[in-house]
Amino acid sequence: MNGLPLSRFTGMLATNSSLRNLWLARAVSALGDYVYSVALMWFVYEQTHSALQTGLLFILKFLPEPFVGLYFGVLANRLNRRRLMQFSDLFQMLAMLLLGVLIASGSFHMWHLYVITICASMAGTLFRIAQTSLIPDLVGRHELVSANALLSVTMQLMRMIGATLGGILVAIIGVAGTIEINALSFLVSLAFVQRIRHDKAQPAASSASAKSVNSEIKEGLNWLVNNKIVLLLMLLGTLANVALAPTNVLPPMLIQREFHGDARMLGWFETSIALGLLLGGILVGTLSPKKVGRWFLAGLGLEAVGMLSVAVAPFAWMAYAGNFLLGIGVMVCNIPLSTLMQTLIPDRMRGRVNSMTSIAFNISIPITYGGIGALADVIGAKPSYGLGALLLALCAAIGGMNAGLRSFDLGEGQKAGEANEDAGQAV
Repeated sequence: MNGLPLSRFTGMLATNSSLRNLWLARAVSALGDYVYSVALMWFVYEQTHSALQTGLLFILKFLPEPFVGLYFGVLANRLNRRRLMQFSDLFQMLAMLLLGVLIASGSFHMWHLYVITICASMAGTLFRIAQTSLIPDLVGRHELVSANALLSVTMQLMRMIGATLGGILVAIIGVAGTIEINALSFLVSLAFVQRIRHDKAQPAASSASAKSVNSEIKEGLNWLVNNKIVLLLMLLGTLANVALAPTNVLPPMLIQREFHGDARMLGWFETSIALGLLLGGILVGTLSPKKVGRWFLAGLGLEAVGMLSVAVAPFAWMAYAGNFLLGIGVMVCNIPLSTLMQTLIPDRMRGRVNSMTSIAFNISIPITYGGIGALADVIGAKPSYGLGALLLALCAAIGGMNAGLRSFDLGEGQKAGEANEDAGQAV
């Protein structure tokens, strides 16, 4: 499996049928989601001629998780994770079918979209929490990095394909038909999830089922507070999301005001980070590093270098290069971060703690995106990128001071997982 660069990925898919079916499920549903996103943005702006309405939908997409994420984490610990993922796919399929019918029949009102967005987002949150909790049960510890990289690379490929395909489908079959195709993608995903081995999807039996949901959430919070290294990772991941806000909000401003460019230049700028994300995911997945703590810190540092390069770039091509480095850094950071979380959190806590970290990572996104737009209106796009680079460098420095994080090695095998709480206390 060390010959061709992608042989590690293909080898895992060939020998692990459960991982292969999960991968196929995620690939199909992600493609449908990205196609749907293009159709939705086009439809909303066409109906309202308001960028505010599009932004409101983005906020609504993240709004449910803080309220339901903790309870879904308990479900992921109590119930069969495969069944939870199937329920999520079924619910999202029905939601998309309903939305498509409403639009095609002329019965659509904007409040329909708000309600369906919130409900579908809740189901998507349940799927993500169950999936994240399930992956360590499908692959060995030594394959976690490659498995996470495989899924991340696939998401980026589907993002690139879906963005183009979505525009084509909207032009050919319309918004309603495109949304129905997204509904079909969830049905296909459900079928692949069904083929995941049942005994690998069931959490270990425990006395947790006798406890109340609130007591389980409290137990998870207490575990998180007492495990310093996981708490540190959650803090750094949240701050990194805040620092990366300019990359999602400010590219149009950057290209127009700083480089006096057009939509074509914006496309090149966005393509550069997409290529970096792909290369970074392939790099981490094929090398499958054991020193994931050091790679996580290196990724934060590379993100800082990439954002700083954009902030100081006098020419557009230099900004493209900085964005490319940023994309690599994001994958070099995020894949080891996911692996660290999956390794350090024991199975009995995985669903609950994963939901807490997911809430922390995601709740900052809609809040920060609004704030960075207001800040950039005052100080400009390049200084905003510079502030993001400074915050990322600070995150790398804080993480680098933690001996447990710097020295964490997947190659230590089971002992690494058993000793994670002790390592976490040594901050």
